[in-house]
Amino acid sequence: MTDFTVLQNRFGELLLGQDPEAPVDWANEMLENEVSTLQFFQRVFTPAMVEVGDKFGRLDIFLPELIDAAERAKAVSEKVVKPRLAEERSDVSTSRGTVLICSVQGDLHDIGKNMVALMLEVNGFEVVDLGIDVAPREVLDRAREIGANIVALSSLMTTSMPYMKETVDLRDGFGLKEQFKVIVGGAPITPEYSAQIGADAFGENAAQGVAECIHLMGQS
Repeated sequence: MTDFTVLQNRFGELLLGQDPEAPVDWANEMLENEVSTLQFFQRVFTPAMVEVGDKFGRLDIFLPELIDAAERAKAVSEKVVKPRLAEERSDVSTSRGTVLICSVQGDLHDIGKNMVALMLEVNGFEVVDLGIDVAPREVLDRAREIGANIVALSSLMTTSMPYMKETVDLRDGFGLKEQFKVIVGGAPITPEYSAQIGADAFGENAAQGVAECIHLMGQS
């Protein structure tokens, strides 16, 4: 029986270790011999990233180490997880829905956003990632262009939070409230703020964000 706690701890060590290529090599080896892609993502990758974040919160590691770990995790995502998921799902035509995701105007952070985007893809959503520092009008234009069901907005800075409200206000002002839902998240965001600005949902973390998106699509 696979001990996922051991694998999670090992992956966490590699994310913070000396060899920047080691996480990708190790992930490939695990997926060849030990676990499925979905098991790896849900029971190794995600909890290891949560633990790295917790270590940063406890000041066991500092910002340069967090950034390095995030870059290595992104490499594992891009080079290992996503290609394997695409291969495994190449014969599956159904999708839970389309999510447009971005960090709002003025916010240059993408670690949390990238985690949410990957988790949405793993859970069957089509994801269009606009990246960071995206203006409200661009969000609306792209959402209409791609026929998004959900727009997911991230902000880790209080100075960027007003752009979440502006995005929701523009959506409602253009009469698009029934066309797509808006979910918001990020460290300074609260359920109260989400309700105050008229967002349809709030995600405290990546897992909750995915669960809320599934709920918004009327799925279980």
